Formats: sequence, structure tokens, C-alpha cells
Amino acid sequence: MRTATATGTMTTQSSHINGPRRAVLIFADEAHVELARRAFPSAARPLLNLPSFGAELSPGIDVHLFTSSRGSTPCGPRIHRQAGHDFAARLENAVESVNDLEYDEIVVIGRDCPSLRPIDIEHAFGELESRKLVLGPDHRGGCYLIAFRLRDRDLLCGVRWKRHTDCAQLRDRCLPLEVCLLPLKHELDSWADIRLFARCGDRLARLASFLLRVVCGPDIAVTHFVDLALQRVRVRQQMPPPAIAI
Repeated sequence: MRTATATGTMTTQSSHINGPRRAVLIFADEAHVELARRAFPSAARPLLNLPSFGAELSPGIDVHLFTSSRGSTPCGPRIHRQAGHDFAARLENAVESVNDLEYDEIVVIGRDCPSLRPIDIEHAFGELESRKLVLGPDHRGGCYLIAFRLRDRDLLCGVRWKRHTDCAQLRDRCLPLEVCLLPLKHELDSWADIRLFARCGDRLARLASFLLRVVCGPDIAVTHFVDLALQRVRVRQQMPPPAIAI
């Protein structure tokens, strides 16, 4: 509730006058860290740049950034250090952090969905008026967006993240009418993802297509570059352990 101080100014602790308090929780490191993690060149930076959510979202929606960067300590009331030994723990701790700030609704996103727009976040919050869970499915079975009320945050407990089944696991925890599925979008974690995104017709897909031509050569080289890399990973994973010398 907004309260008046002795000087007549207003301090905001929480505000339910105009509806629920809403927050966007972004899991993202600095762009150069994200690029290095994916082995993308610096020219791919626009694919991982976050829109100016703070400036483009409706008033009353706060943006909180959670980063695992080991550089300088994050500063500011809405910039936080991720805490936890795995993604499940980091997400749970981040959600509890914003819950302590007395928000009512939350949208969780990352940096790796280039076609995500502020209107998608606005739409997710709107759907929470009649749904318990709003999910943005990515092309691999995960989620580029998760929206829920803080009182329903237990829906996230026990999810086996990063298995490309996140969306199905979350969807199955509610009745069908309690879940809203947003349009499918691409997330970029590998060159194979960039190749798929380059075909989707998005505004940034032209940049993805250009990167593939520059880095990988003609289309046939692109196929070989991506498929052989994935094949080597599968072969390494399927090889038996080395024999013990006697």
C-alpha cells in the first residue's frame, strides 16, 4: 500500500489499488557471457539482446533481473544474484525473493528467445485473470515464458528442468482450462537452433541466416556443420567406458 511520509511524499510498499502487483523475472547474464556459453560469435549479439521491457511494458509491471555473472556485484533494487546449485534451486530462490517483495503475479523469461516481445508478456499477465498457468512453449518442449500467481508457485516444485519436457510437466499439473498456451517460439542454445530460427520468418531470422552463411558456408555446409557436431556428441555419449588396464 502507498503510504504518506511526514514530508508529504509517497513511498510504495505494495499497491493493490489498481490490481495485482506484477513482476517480470528475467534469468540472464551479460550478453557476452551468454554468447560465449553457446559458442556464438559477437555478431549474434542482437539475437540474445533483451527488448527494453522496462520502458515498453505497462506502468505497474516491475522488471527484476537475476544473473549468475561472477563479475562485479550486481547493484540496484531490481538486480539480483542467482543463488542455488542448479536451475531448479536458482529459480525457486528467485521466485521466493520476489514473493518476499509482496508481488502477486510473475512472468519468468530468459534471454534466449529472440522473437519474445513485451506484448507477449502483457498477454500472459492478462490471461492470469482467468488461468492458473500461462506457458510459452519453445520448439524443443521447454518454455520460453512461464506465468503464474505467487500463491500458486508450488506448481514449479519437482519439475525436472532442462529435459525438453518442462512445458508438458507444468501443463499436466493443472486442469486443461486452467492453462493457457502461447504461440510456439524458438529458443537459441545451439547452431542447430539458429538454423531452425533462420527459417521462421521472424525479423531477426535474416540475421540468423546471414550468420549461418558466414560461419558455416553454403546450405549444404550448414547441414554438415550442425549435424556432424551433434553426431559426435551422440557418439561420445554412447561409447562404452575405457577398459581397465591389467
